[in-house]
Amino acid sequence: MIEYLELIDFRNFQRREFRFSSSDLVLTGANGSGKTSVLEALGYLSILRSFRGAGTRELVRIGEKGFTLKCRLAERGVKNTLQVSEELSGRRELWIGGEKPGRSSDFIREFRTVAFVPEDREIVSGSSGRRRRFFDMLISSVDPLYLRALSDYMRALAQRNRALKGSRPETAVLFENELASRTPEICAKRLKYAKLLSEQVRELLGPSGVSFEIRFVCGCSMDVEENLQLLKKNFPREKQRGCTLSGPQLDEFEFRYDGKIMRNFGSTGQKGLIALLLKLAEFGIVRRESSAPLAVLADDVLGDLDRNNAELFLEVVKEADQRFFTFAEIPSFGGFDGFERITLP
Repeated sequence: MIEYLELIDFRNFQRREFRFSSSDLVLTGANGSGKTSVLEALGYLSILRSFRGAGTRELVRIGEKGFTLKCRLAERGVKNTLQVSEELSGRRELWIGGEKPGRSSDFIREFRTVAFVPEDREIVSGSSGRRRRFFDMLISSVDPLYLRALSDYMRALAQRNRALKGSRPETAVLFENELASRTPEICAKRLKYAKLLSEQVRELLGPSGVSFEIRFVCGCSMDVEENLQLLKKNFPREKQRGCTLSGPQLDEFEFRYDGKIMRNFGSTGQKGLIALLLKLAEFGIVRRESSAPLAVLADDVLGDLDRNNAELFLEVVKEADQRFFTFAEIPSFGGFDGFERITLP
């Protein structure tokens, strides 16, 4: 599927090209050699976001003004080239086969990725922002309209917050219609995928007798007019604090295992298991709901799993069109002998 990848001034790479000739690949190398950055670049070309949560400033090589990523895809005998260039100034340029798409949502239709990283356990045990990011990346990968709504909302939110902190806070009203109108769409889709993920995780748990659900706690209303009224009601306090006190940026997802909120009462083992199952459920949803080719990006994740969970993981991700694994040392199990190997210095 992905035949070629080029990184220019991305992370620690000045310029590096990779050629792939297999659907199953293993990248090896010492810590700090850039294995994770290669996977991050592939993920970025898929959804225009870092699965590590990094902003442009963190992605650009130190001393440079921007980065460029390129890849070539082969699907059913047809080859296509994708390219993204981003600058520290915020300017972004995209190309599909040498032509510029109308919107970024057109760019992310070419292929899908699901990343598995050691930090996935933070979906369960980390901040509410980490859980929102997990859901946002999942929904955006299968629903470009959600990505558009979320991007429009976050842009209006940043502008309103700047107005609240500035010398003319009354201008915050200029951005309220955008916030109020985008909110119901964002929340409705977050609720939908919370239910889908709950069902998928329960299926993966099987007949264990353990209950699991995801409760979506919405920080706003599903009604546009009610959201406008809430913004007006909160304005005096928002002017004092310099930030918007309602909206999807405050949503929470509660993972309940046997009726208990996991971030408070779950054991380390339970949190690790549910984090793995959430990611496998994400993989299943993306596989089912998107017709685009799907690549798995697995960043040294087997070391944190016991043998049973590692085998479950490997069995599920066999359904991907292409699989990239990174290891400092390749494990003795897992059937990696026939994989294409690339070693980073």
